Amino acid sequence: MREILMACDLDNTLIYSYKHRVPGDSCVEWLDGQEQSFMTARTQALLQQLPDNVRLVPVTTRSQEQYQRICWPVFEAGVGPQWAVCSNGGLLLAAGEPEPAWQAEAAERVAPYTQILAELAWQLRELSEYKRCRMVDDIYLYTVCQDVAEAERCLADFYGFGGLQVVRGGRKVYFLPPEINKGAAARRLRQRWSEALLVAAGDSELDLPMLEEADLALLPNVALAEQLTNPWSRVCPAHKHFAEFVLEMALDLAF
Repeated sequence: MREILMACDLDNTLIYSYKHRVPGDSCVEWLDGQEQSFMTARTQALLQQLPDNVRLVPVTTRSQEQYQRICWPVFEAGVGPQWAVCSNGGLLLAAGEPEPAWQAEAAERVAPYTQILAELAWQLRELSEYKRCRMVDDIYLYTVCQDVAEAERCLADFYGFGGLQVVRGGRKVYFLPPEINKGAAARRLRQRWSEALLVAAGDSELDLPMLEEADLALLPNVALAEQLTNPWSRVCPAHKHFAEFVLEMALDLAF
């Protein structure tokens, strides 16, 4: 059987917040005793059915600490994903620990922008309209705006600041060194498992670079698909749950 490398976004792809919870869903993340993120029962069942030839690699903007709050179901091939990419491509976790070579290469890519990120963080923290500003694993910066309209203004005001990538995701605006993105991470994953079919799934503009690199891209809606140039893509049918669609596709390709 051919190996499938499943590069999969996490939030709003495999898991989702309490705002989208329905009866029967299970909590898979807690913070300070409060429920944070959920999976459907079928998503958990499908994860547990993934065979050995499907290598699921979550690829997320989450920090290492945020990622490690997720409680994965026991897979057929082991306990949760053995590999995960965090910090929008800046860290590769192998059995929960950052891989030194990947981390060192990311640090080289971040180094020319360290001062720019620090200056930008200072500017954003001086502006009252931004609720929160945070550096993630010393790799990239994001700010949380009051609403989507404010995030659009932030995007316009700081677009291209110091050569950084500036991308909006909901009320958040992300500021990233040029080679810290999910597309670069997907290319590095492909180098490691060069014989595998690269399948990528994601729901936002931050996922587009990864979706462009895939042999098959899986998307939740036509609106995001219209921004994709990769012709090898599938859009989740309107009647299906996106996480379940993604994992059903992985199982179909595995056999």
